[in-house]
Amino acid sequence: MDSTSPPDLLSVVPDGLFGPLASPNRRHYWRLLGRLFGEYFGPDAPLPPSAGLPRREITAALERYLLTDDPWEDAEGESPDTPVPVRAAGIYERLRAAGWLRQERIGAREMVSMTPVVARLLATLVEFSERGPAFLGAKMRSIELQLQQVLDGQAGGDSLDEAADQARQLLSHVSAISVQVRDLMPELSRAESTAQFARQLFERYVGELFVGDYAELHRADHPLARRTSILAMARQLAQPPLRERLLAWYADKATHGDPARAAQRLERSLRRLQEIDRIDEFLARLDDDIRQANRRALAYLDYRLRAPDRLHALLHRACRGALAAPEGELRLPAAPGGLMDETRLRPPRSRPRPIPRTANAQQAPTPEQLARLNLRRAIQRARLVLPDDLARYVARHLDGRESVESDVLSTGSIEDLRAYQTLATLALRSHRPGGLRRDDPIRRMLRGFSVELLPGNRSGHPHLESPRFTLRRTRKTAA
Repeated sequence: MDSTSPPDLLSVVPDGLFGPLASPNRRHYWRLLGRLFGEYFGPDAPLPPSAGLPRREITAALERYLLTDDPWEDAEGESPDTPVPVRAAGIYERLRAAGWLRQERIGAREMVSMTPVVARLLATLVEFSERGPAFLGAKMRSIELQLQQVLDGQAGGDSLDEAADQARQLLSHVSAISVQVRDLMPELSRAESTAQFARQLFERYVGELFVGDYAELHRADHPLARRTSILAMARQLAQPPLRERLLAWYADKATHGDPARAAQRLERSLRRLQEIDRIDEFLARLDDDIRQANRRALAYLDYRLRAPDRLHALLHRACRGALAAPEGELRLPAAPGGLMDETRLRPPRSRPRPIPRTANAQQAPTPEQLARLNLRRAIQRARLVLPDDLARYVARHLDGRESVESDVLSTGSIEDLRAYQTLATLALRSHRPGGLRRDDPIRRMLRGFSVELLPGNRSGHPHLESPRFTLRRTRKTAA
């Protein structure tokens, strides 16, 4: 079979399997199948014996279900007035004949089991019916992780097929949401009250149909933006030697040594992965549908909140009265005079002239503004202490001496006071255990001298209270 054609489902499942689910009591059959699967044959049920369960145990379970919940409709061979044991036996035979249950005789007992194919199909249907909003980011992470394992040689074609299937399911899910949104709005519009409309809107429209991480899809760090990495991995897998390794895996594990079918399987998986590049098209259409649905919902809520109570009932009553009234009693609800007259027409709307655009005028600063700006710059420069400024201050006071104490340092100007304050900061930081750290930004101020903190009282400086310290020459200070 061509790799592009859909597989034949009816060749895998038994004939007539969907017969009970197409009958008038299909909802009740589905509920019974779900309860049997969850209690006896599903992953949450206790492990059944390899030979199966006794037939009497299954029919007793059906009788118990019918006793607790019995809303069945009257159909051919399924009358609700029939005794419960007879009805349970009939339902069991219907499920066995359809292929949902398999009965085998082991000795004198009739044992019931569910084939793996049917159990897997039922598990898929249960999962589909319980599925909530999808999280596209998690699927993208899963696809990327599986492809990375294939590139690293930790996995084979099975991981590649799983990643390709998830990519196809991703596109199908986003495409199906648009249809669900368009189908849901007419259903919501039939709500009888505003409260019912709002409740259905937020329970179904927002809670069930929206993508779980829809609000984060357009962020730069969302995993959906990593589809370029996934496409790059797919291109790497299509090139040798990774392609030859995957072809060998398919030929050995999936196609019984047929190289042509192995190449078809590999091309199909790679083609499905490359289709993920179309996710932007599906998301753009989904955004349009959601915006349109939001506008319709807001318009409907605005109408229901602004309109008088039971306006629709008044309109229906007026229409019924107009249809039932005699012909002579109906009058046209309009004032006398011509209906189509130029005086009754709305005058044409005149658009205002656009405001002419002009460039922003540039105004030169006044001499006072320039003077204030220069004064501000001079103030900032006087308070700023650079390494060269501090070196000149220290050289002026050392003046050929090897050391000098802080008591003799002059602070007659703002520049000298800021230099003195910087030296006091260096003395305090040098006194810490380990001295100045190599990454301390104030360390670069030490150029040809060192600062040592002196024990004893603090200096009697008239403008700044600081500890006493000593300046020592370490090399010739530049003047």
